[in-house]
Order: sequence, then C-alpha cells, then structure tokens
Amino acid sequence: MARADGVIERFITTDGTLRLSAVICTKVIEETRNIHNSFPVATAALGRSLIGAGLLASFLKNKGRIGLYFKGDGPLGPVFAEGDFSGQVRGFASFPQIHLPSKSGKLDVGGAVGKGVLSVATSTVDNKKPYIGTVPLQSGEIGDDIAHYLFQSQQVPSVVALGVFIEADNSVGAAGGTILQAMPGVKEITLKTLEERVKQMHTVTELIKAGGTTSDLAYEVLEDFNFRKLDERTALQFACHCSSKRVERSLLLLGEVELQALVDRNIDAEVNCDFCGRKYLVDLNTLKGLLSLSKKRV
Repeated sequence: MARADGVIERFITTDGTLRLSAVICTKVIEETRNIHNSFPVATAALGRSLIGAGLLASFLKNKGRIGLYFKGDGPLGPVFAEGDFSGQVRGFASFPQIHLPSKSGKLDVGGAVGKGVLSVATSTVDNKKPYIGTVPLQSGEIGDDIAHYLFQSQQVPSVVALGVFIEADNSVGAAGGTILQAMPGVKEITLKTLEERVKQMHTVTELIKAGGTTSDLAYEVLEDFNFRKLDERTALQFACHCSSKRVERSLLLLGEVELQALVDRNIDAEVNCDFCGRKYLVDLNTLKGLLSLSKKRV
C-alpha cells in the first residue's frame, strides 16, 4: 500500500473516548533540515517539535494555531515550532549546527535542549488572544514534554510518539509521529491498557522504515481497541509567512535606540528570516521612516 508523505490522518475509537492523529512526513523534515543546514541532533529536535505542533494543531478547530517554545539551557538554545489547522508548519532551532556525542547509541536531544520550560500558545477562532501555558521541561526529548504539558496544563492524558531518523549522510531517513488524547468519559481501565501498550510499542521510525503507513502507526497505539479512520485528511507542509511588511513591523519593535543605531551605520540593513532563511534588504530611507514613526509613538 502506497503511503502519502506529509498527510495527517485522524482516528477515533468506536466509543469516542480516544482520538489520535498520525503523520509520516520524512520529506517535510528533510526540507526543513536543508533550509536550516542543521546537524543531526538539531534536525531531530526541530523535526520532533514540528511534527508535534502539526499534530496538535490537527485537533483544533478551523483557523486554529499552536506554537511550541522549548526554552532550555542546553547548547541548542531555544527551539520554536508552529503549526496550524491547515497543516502548515514552520520553526527554528537557535543553534542548528551544534554537535553532541550520542547517548546510549542515540542522538542526545535531551542534552541538546537542556533544562528549562515549555511554553505552548494556542489560538482559535473563539479567542482573540492566545492561551499560553508553561510547564517545566521533563526530559528535553520533545515528545515527553508535550505529553507532560497536555496532562499538567489541560488535564488531558496523552500518548505522544515522535521520531526522526538520521542517515549516515545527515539526511532524514524517516520522520513522523502520533499523538493520542483521552476524551471526557474515558474509563480508568482504558488508561491502564494504554499504559501497558506503551511499554510494548515499536518506535515510530522503526515502523516507517519498515514501510508502515499512518494506519500502522495508529494501530501500534490502538491495537487493543476498536477504532476507525476519519475522513479528514490534512497535508502537512512547511510554509513561512514572512514578507517585507512583516520584517518592517519587526524592526519597529526594536525601538528608537536600536533603530537609531541602524540608521547611524548609514547603510541598508539585511534581515534574515529565522524560519525560512530568506534575506530581506531594508534600505536606508525605509529605516529612517521607521525611526521617525518610532519617535512619534513615544
């Protein structure tokens, strides 16, 4: 059976107490690696974060958006990933070219992220201001921290399985994940069954490398339950919303002192988008106009 790379599929148990989103997105994460020229541990950390953001956003209503901000003290620096209901994701790691020795034969994502906090910003059509929740990082391994956030901040028991496999040439050989959430009315025996199932599960990348589909990823979690696939399918894709106008607005946020320093250099300013790497040249006259506007706001 052929599988579509980058398609989020949704599943639900027949009693309606468990819902799950799954995706295989090797090409999307490889595209992100190329954009950021990231080394393996950064590729894995950012890739898991993007997959997590995309899957979480799939549970939101139309026009919903979610942002994950991992602020740890590790050498990778802060990691940000954003996803929306339409399947668009983008993100960055502050220092994508770091290298760490492996830990127990695996990439040390937890060591790269370090200790700190995870902040999650959720926006929907119903609330003009995003809801922001913050929890301490549990391991820095991304999936564990997302599950901890869902339970601590939203009281939603969850199973989060995210994976990025890196080939010897640093390219992405497999990437995908599942997020299962317990719905109101879930029975205690169901949660206990899930706990036991988690102990037996194969990793996401093992299943993908073996030719598994999103249905196979779902079955790995929901093997003990009757479930069905929903008709909804969303294409996960990297997409950046940067523009010259957005760059100018971000420069305006620097304030008068910083803008004055840029103008005093008497040259055009070059601004790089953290998400897609696109370069924007802001000419000196535009900088002077932004400085004048900043002074009027004081």
